[in-house]
Formats: sequence, structure tokens, C-alpha cells
Amino acid sequence: MKKASSKWSVLGLMSGSSLDGLDVCHAEFSILNGEWSFAIHSLKTYAYPKELANRLSMAAKASAKELFTLDAVLGHFFAHSVESHLRKEGIGNLDLIASHGHTVFHDPNIGSSLQIGKPNAMASAAQCPVVYDFRSSDLSCGGQGSPILPFSEEVLFPAHDGYLNLGGIANLNMPKLGLAFDIAPCNQVLNHLAQRGGHEYDRNGELSKGGQVDEGLLKQLRALSYLALEPPKSLDNSYSKEVLQHLEKYSLDALNDTLFTYIHFLAMEIARWIEFGNLQRIMVTGGGAYNTTLFNSICQASQCEVIKLDNLVVEGKEALCIAWMGLSRYLETVNAKAKYTGARKDTINGAIILP
Repeated sequence: MKKASSKWSVLGLMSGSSLDGLDVCHAEFSILNGEWSFAIHSLKTYAYPKELANRLSMAAKASAKELFTLDAVLGHFFAHSVESHLRKEGIGNLDLIASHGHTVFHDPNIGSSLQIGKPNAMASAAQCPVVYDFRSSDLSCGGQGSPILPFSEEVLFPAHDGYLNLGGIANLNMPKLGLAFDIAPCNQVLNHLAQRGGHEYDRNGELSKGGQVDEGLLKQLRALSYLALEPPKSLDNSYSKEVLQHLEKYSLDALNDTLFTYIHFLAMEIARWIEFGNLQRIMVTGGGAYNTTLFNSICQASQCEVIKLDNLVVEGKEALCIAWMGLSRYLETVNAKAKYTGARKDTINGAIILP
């Protein structure tokens, strides 16, 4: 254990696949008799400038030089965001920063996952250690490397028997069964459809509200090959393009029907796994939790208690969990469980940059 202490002040950083910005969460952690507790002191999303968001959206097709350059540019954006957050919130005596980075590609079949956002500038700016690269150890042991947060969810939110995240990709964690996996693209697809109709996203589910299920489209979605795979399994961001191929041919005149059909499909897939796991009480987080049409569809389809906690948790859970994972790496304790990822053993994930 690197540091004997009863409390740790940690900054967690998460850049999601929906490209809305960098989530920065300041949390204080403590442990007593093996039980962890936390308090979120501040949370803010630092929006990406349009040019940077566009470059990130095309990163998977970039040349090696372009990708290395983007890695550095994003790292400096992270550093500026951290500096701003520390200054505005008056945060001092920070123990460490944990940064997930932004995923460019993820392919567990070849044991590779790339997250960019070079951490050196952050370590220099904040003058504290930065923990990053949270997937490589699990992947090297044959794991999926994704979803990477289930063990932290189990540790930090023990009152639930399931954890559903409605982010760019929807994923589900079922601790009793030791299963955690990606279900299907979520906000990546919903946002894209809304943007086709001239909207930034489906705010509060207003665009999809009142839509009707298109049975032809639903049949195509249910035939997607990924759905037949058994967990552990995970998705790369590029999979959304395969899904969108089925949706692009539907006219903008029926945008609400297309959105509602996809939401119905997503809710039914989520409910299928909730029933499989016999889950009684699930916690829902991520931007999709604010989509009333999606949230209500999941509640109706699953017939279980769906809990949406306060906004700090709904919006900041991933950054909070990354903060805990970084602290666990710093303390040299396990932060990813093999039962969730399919790895050969439990692993301690993360590399450390010192200031």
C-alpha cells in the first residue's frame, strides 16, 4: 500500500463515446473495516470544442502521426480542464488523478484497447500522480477489458443487485451472476438519429414520445449477430455504424417512430437480461436515464424496481468509479474482477505517471 491514510482526495476523469465532453468528478474516499464510502464534492462536464470533437469522432481512421498528435492535444485539454476545476472549486491537497481517457478502438479478440489523452500534462499541472490505462492488465489476462467498472459499482453501491448504464453504449452489471457486458449502442444511436432531424439529442425523450413501433425495423434490429453472443462480451464504438445502417433508410418524416422503435428494441433487450438475472433492484445511470421515453420503456418492460439516484450519481458515476479504480491501483489492490471480464485472474489495472 502506497499511502497509509483514512481518507483520499481523488479527481476522476471520464470521456464518453457520446463526445459530449470530459466529466471531472472530485470525490473523497474512505475505508473502514473493509467497507468503502465516498462523497462527491463536485462534478462538471467540460465540453469539447467543436473541432476537437470532430477530430475525436474521426480518430479511428487517423494516421499514426495524426493519432499521436491528437493524443497530446487531448491530454492538454484534460490538463486545462483539471486546472480550471481545481481553481474554481478551490481544491487543494489532491492525492491523485484517475483518467480513463477517450477510447479510439477496442478489440478484445486481439487483446487491444486504445484510450488517448496523454496524462503527463495533467501530472505537471496538478503536481500529483495520474493513473491511466485501465484496461491493459485485464486484456493481457484474456479478459474483455470492458465493461471495466463493474467491480467498482459493486464496491461503491452495494444496495443494488444490478447496475445499468445508459451511456453511448448500454451495459449491464449483474454481480450475483458475475456477469457484466455491453448490451447494445444507446446514446450513440439515439443522438445520431436526433441530429438527423436537426436536434442535438432527444431531450427528455420528447422526440420519441408518442412514436410507434416499426415492426420491420424491429425485426432487423433483433437479428443483429451481437445479440446472440453470450457474455462476457463487449462492443467497440464502431459497432454503432452497423446498427445505423438499418436505421438510415427510414425517412426523417418518421423520426419519432424510428427513435421509438430503437428505444423499444433497447428496452426489450435490457429487460431480457434483467429477467435472466432475476434482478429485483437495479440502479440506472448515464445520460439515457434522463430520456423519459427510454426510462419508462425499461420500467414497463422489466417489471423490476428501477432506481435513479441524484443527478451527481446519474451523471458522474463513471468518473467516480474511475476515481476509485485509480485509487485502488495507487494502493496496489485489485480493481477488476475476472468473473466480470472473463480474464484468467483478478487484476490491478492502471499505469502511474508521477509529477
